[in-house]
Amino acid sequence: MNSIQKVFITQTIPDFLDKEFDMSYIKFAFDEKTLVGLSKDLEKGFKKANENKDIKELKKYKKGLKAMLYLWKNRLEYLAGSDDVFIHVHDSKEFFSSLQELIDLYNKRYRSLLDSNNFIRSIWLRMSVEDIENVELFLRKQKCFMENESVLDNYKEYARINDEDILAYRINDNDDWFETNQNIVFSIRRTDKDLKKLSFREKIEKAMELSDYDFPAIHFGFASTNNQLTTCYLYGIQNMHNNHNNKDIKDSIQPIRKELRNKCVSADILIALSLFFDFLYKIGVKDVEIPTLQVLNYPYHEQMSKSTKEKYNKYTDAEKCDLEERSNNGDTSDEVEEYMYIKYLLKSFADKQDTISYNKSERLINAIIELCDRYPVLNITSYPFMEGENMHIKINGEINILNSKPKKRSY
Repeated sequence: MNSIQKVFITQTIPDFLDKEFDMSYIKFAFDEKTLVGLSKDLEKGFKKANENKDIKELKKYKKGLKAMLYLWKNRLEYLAGSDDVFIHVHDSKEFFSSLQELIDLYNKRYRSLLDSNNFIRSIWLRMSVEDIENVELFLRKQKCFMENESVLDNYKEYARINDEDILAYRINDNDDWFETNQNIVFSIRRTDKDLKKLSFREKIEKAMELSDYDFPAIHFGFASTNNQLTTCYLYGIQNMHNNHNNKDIKDSIQPIRKELRNKCVSADILIALSLFFDFLYKIGVKDVEIPTLQVLNYPYHEQMSKSTKEKYNKYTDAEKCDLEERSNNGDTSDEVEEYMYIKYLLKSFADKQDTISYNKSERLINAIIELCDRYPVLNITSYPFMEGENMHIKINGEINILNSKPKKRSY
């Protein structure tokens, strides 16, 4: 048994069975030959660990043998024609090889910032219907996304809007359960007109005073052919809790926001998408694919809601008051930090699975259609659920939304 097989079996699958990470709805269907081979390898490892009295390894192999029962059960259910969603592994050799390459890239890219075991456990949440039907292709696509993550600078001021304002973007790392490893945030940064007259020290001091207006974050990945970026996969857009919100800048773009206002989607989402499409056009990426359904994401957030409420409800009212007061007084002990984190999760995820699902699908589709209706340089070449599940966009020019008057919708 190679290292990635051992990690996949002994650390990933058992976590699906634990109450805290109850992800038993993620089911893999391996062929019988693969399962027999994995079972034999685990039995050999268990026997060796037992002979060596290696308690740590013994526990791992016990968990692994328990996980194998789960995988065998998956296979029997799959063969019996169960209605559950199964990730059918067609080529186990390629599956484990691609997963190993992906984890190696992940560890090289993020090192100790994120836990690769969490990544193995949660990556399946990103899968669309097409991805589930071809898991090997899905892993190759994820590998391509990760290889292309270094194409863009982490931060760049790349265009001037007027004498005062500069357009910039920054790349942020996502938590493991997001659709992609990174998001991009476009910002308007206000500068001083007389900055050129200042000394170097004065410029540095002035730069510290600059403030941004951030638009919602966009979750994306790049596909490429022969080292050339070809297609951008756009998975979602959302407001981040740590966004900057400079009031003066907001007031200056209020006429644009007012023109874009509608009942389906916020103006800032439309501006963010337009800035992203213009940026893609500048770097030569003119094809955009929008996956509209991550199959396993809804049950994950449903379980996360349940688990978070259970954790929060374990605290008594007296304990909550005490921890709140300690937090307000600057207490940063582990128990206070854990309570505040659970409270944050409660606010973010409790009973939010329907909203999260809507944001990832209907709201995103509505925003794209709204933008395409207003700006003919964007062309929808394939509507979702009509010619496949994904939506396809062709970018034929720049919108320049911050320097042009938005058009009214026409029919």
